[in-house]
Amino acid sequence: MARKFTLSDAASVFAVIEHNRTYLRQWMPWLDQTTSVAHIEQFIQKAQEGYANGTNLILGLWNDKQYIGVVSFNKIDGASAEIGYWISEDTQGQGIIRRAVKLLIEYGFQDLNLVTVNIQCATNNLKSHAVAQRLGFTQVKTIPNNEWLYDHYVDHALYVLSR
Repeated sequence: MARKFTLSDAASVFAVIEHNRTYLRQWMPWLDQTTSVAHIEQFIQKAQEGYANGTNLILGLWNDKQYIGVVSFNKIDGASAEIGYWISEDTQGQGIIRRAVKLLIEYGFQDLNLVTVNIQCATNNLKSHAVAQRLGFTQVKTIPNNEWLYDHYVDHALYVLSR
């Protein structure tokens, strides 16, 4: 189940990040700035503000009552939005992200009147490539040195899906 975050979610979100810190470090550049529950509370407040002003839609993923990850429109810009996601290592391979992203896309096209959605992922993040490809996205380009990931730059593949 995907839903908007509340401040009461902060401790469970932080616990999952802590448990998955080494795993997430492969692809997520924000871990060094996420070292306390207070940081998660700030993240949730920004997510709530973005939802209120229409610039993002960041949803938590829960498996029953256990927090397991995020699916989001990290940035909504007019008729276009950028998708982001991550999931705890022990819940991968079950199609959860693919289903959540599919529902997010449907919501974006039908309810937000988006024309395009995109996914950017590191060129060697094969699981993210698989999500985009299974959902019908087209890779349109590679962006060299697009993200600083702790001690090195990574190239990104840009995938686009049009309504």
